Amino acid sequence: MARQIAYPLYVNLSASQVRKRLKGYGFGVRRVEAADRNQAVIIHTATGTHLRDLESLFADVISASSKADIGTPIENLRNLGPKSAGWLREIDVHCKADLEELGPVMAYRLVKRQHSKVSWNLLWAMAAALRDETLDALSAEEKAKLRSEAEA
Repeated sequence: MARQIAYPLYVNLSASQVRKRLKGYGFGVRRVEAADRNQAVIIHTATGTHLRDLESLFADVISASSKADIGTPIENLRNLGPKSAGWLREIDVHCKADLEELGPVMAYRLVKRQHSKVSWNLLWAMAAALRDETLDALSAEEKAKLRSEAEA
């Protein structure tokens, strides 16, 4: 019997969350391993339709064939909790690179459209997170500038 080649699929979910999603599906999955905090790697032999089905099961989170291509999950950024991460995923911000590309002001505006009660703390948390700093590191002037940009 020919040996099948196993391929990795990295996803921005914990290994336990990945296992829950995969329950009841085959897709040629051989094993699931933790790759980092809120990241897992699925070792699989899926190709063709099975591979597309496997990837579609994780379409709402970032997935890639290499760890370098996946980026830092939004949940791993400083200052952002599960609720904030959920709001950001709703606007297709799944990793740090997505937030950098969109910018904290635009991300805040988009979240605010869907969740009118979102406070300014989300804006400041995102800005500080991109610099890997705590909220305390933002000066009053920086907060005022961000608020002014978001209101424009």
